[in-house]
Amino acid sequence: MVSRRFGSLLLLNLALQWFTPAQAFSSSQFLPALVMGAIEEQSQPTETPSVVDTDSSHSEETVPLPPVIQSIADERREYEMNLGKAMDVLRSDMRDILTDAPDFSIYDKDIEVIDPSGVRLNGLKQYKSAFAFFQTFLRFWFGEKRLQYRMVYDFARSSIRISWNAVLVPKVPLGRPLHVDGISYYQLDRSSGKIVQHKIENLIINNSPVAPPY
Repeated sequence: MVSRRFGSLLLLNLALQWFTPAQAFSSSQFLPALVMGAIEEQSQPTETPSVVDTDSSHSEETVPLPPVIQSIADERREYEMNLGKAMDVLRSDMRDILTDAPDFSIYDKDIEVIDPSGVRLNGLKQYKSAFAFFQTFLRFWFGEKRLQYRMVYDFARSSIRISWNAVLVPKVPLGRPLHVDGISYYQLDRSSGKIVQHKIENLIINNSPVAPPY
């Protein structure tokens, strides 16, 4: 930068000497003063503009949802939690459903139970009593009991469907084993995710469908 200014000032001094020799300063007077002025100007500290450091990473505030939308979101969250619990509990209970009492916390207190014969039960208390009677009956008459099942969740109908096959060997000598097939249909409440209906469909015993009385 200094060399460029020096060259420009040198040309200016030569021009002044060429056109106005009588009034121009001598090179020993004019050049040193201009060069020193250029050097002093270059050596002056350059003022750096002050930069205001603003904190752009301010915390983001969560905008609250409208009450109606928040209520829907809360219901959906509760439904998904209870749905996951229902599937886990049913998967665990089905292994020993013929002998052990299931976990009734996944059922609504006003649950409705329907079997293929047309019998209906209402309420969790009657549902528990029916299970107790059913398991007592199996323990009294049958020795070996085996169960296989397959679980499917129906998103469109908000329901869980379990296809199962049970093999019951009577305690009576030379008794004929019973092969029982059926589908347990569990309807979930769309808001709470609790099971509000248990319906048994397509019940078959030794390849003979169980028809309801008409």
